[in-house]
Amino acid sequence: MRSGVLHQLWALVVALSAPWEGACVQELKPAMPPLFPHKPVLLAWNAPTMDCYPRHGIHFPLEQFQIVAYPTEGFVRQNLTIFYKDRLGLYPYYKRDGARWKAVNEGLPQTASLSRHYEKMPEGVQKYIREPGAKGLAVIDWEEWRPLWIRNWESKDVYREQSRLKVAEKNTGWSAERVAKVAQQEFELSASKFMLETLRLAKHLRPNQLWGFYLFPDCYNHDYKNDLKSYTGRCPDLEITRNDQLTWLWTESTALFPSIYLPLPLRSTGSGRRFVRNRVKEGMRLASTGDGAARPVFVYTRPTYANELIVLTEIDLVSTIGESFALGVAGVILWGDASYASSKANCSSLYEYLRGPLGRYLLNVSTAAEQCSQVLCSSHGRCLRKLPDSDTYLHLSSSTHSITRQDGRFKVTAVPGQGKLVEFGTHFQCQCYGGYRGKDCARSEKGQNKASSVLGTWPLSLIFPLGLLTLLH
Repeated sequence: MRSGVLHQLWALVVALSAPWEGACVQELKPAMPPLFPHKPVLLAWNAPTMDCYPRHGIHFPLEQFQIVAYPTEGFVRQNLTIFYKDRLGLYPYYKRDGARWKAVNEGLPQTASLSRHYEKMPEGVQKYIREPGAKGLAVIDWEEWRPLWIRNWESKDVYREQSRLKVAEKNTGWSAERVAKVAQQEFELSASKFMLETLRLAKHLRPNQLWGFYLFPDCYNHDYKNDLKSYTGRCPDLEITRNDQLTWLWTESTALFPSIYLPLPLRSTGSGRRFVRNRVKEGMRLASTGDGAARPVFVYTRPTYANELIVLTEIDLVSTIGESFALGVAGVILWGDASYASSKANCSSLYEYLRGPLGRYLLNVSTAAEQCSQVLCSSHGRCLRKLPDSDTYLHLSSSTHSITRQDGRFKVTAVPGQGKLVEFGTHFQCQCYGGYRGKDCARSEKGQNKASSVLGTWPLSLIFPLGLLTLLH
């Protein structure tokens, strides 16, 4: 690796060597159990790379993913389903028709027919999720408008403009201020009802799916575009307040699906790590909204930079996937578009990346997360940082583990008894699944003690990215 990269990794190690005073365990809100038993973190591949084989003879090794699903129209009965705007009911939106806007399904949520949308919904659900009892992730991807009026900026301003026009047409004597106020009230009330009722019917039709909206939540921490040098990655206070206004959405969802696509300008920088960290922290905060168990957070990421076909550096694998797991997400969804399979060069590049740094890192961090769940949380919870802003990660130690390729697949080999264990409890705590309590999640809510977790012959270590280099190569 380049000396500059090594310098950045060494800086992380120095920062991590400082004493951790004041780190304490706090009892977190119980989480929903994982979708797959004994898999506290889920890996999903959601890119159309199946086209690489018939077109270019390249077959992707996807055995390490618990979910492999393709976003292409013809694929149904998958355990990860994306409902785009034309796949679920009669979603109202506007689309460009030359220089004009054309209304689809009445265009606005306040003028659309919710009853007709209801009647149409079962058809789409039945097409893509055939079995009523099927388990999986169901993601509603409605990106044309946002339920908060103020967030419909730039091209989405058409929804505010058309809403004002509708009110003005009915009330010709009203002032512009009154028109705008009523238009906002009508839009937000109808938008929330449309999304809420869609979720409720979807959950009724397929109750074993985890339902949520793609890109919700978002915190719009894109300040790096204005000043990269002083970029903190923090979610603006105003946007956090606005997210709190969407409590109705967080409490009705059964999973949250924020995006952490990493912009190329943040490549291999601390700014990229801060960008991801704050987006995930906001998702985790909102996942605990309301009563009952905390909803699982599944982050959408990409093996390449946003809107690019350049694969992530090893530092940025840590800054995206590693950061997310350390903060307690339930899984990562690696998404890609049609460009991934558009040429032999693109297929080959991604294939080699998956067989190399990406595949190795995914096995590293997911195995460490599973083992931390076992030794720290009695397999009844998942590990997450005590201090969310610390640069500590769940990684296997290169002194006790090696990742090798055998018969075309990666395999983790542990050497029992070698190296000194770094206690996970120093830097991580457990978020217990519903039904379990205590520091180590060993106590059931009925008061029955489970077997205490002990550190066995799988020596794990909270290692820093410098040690990661050995496992990645």
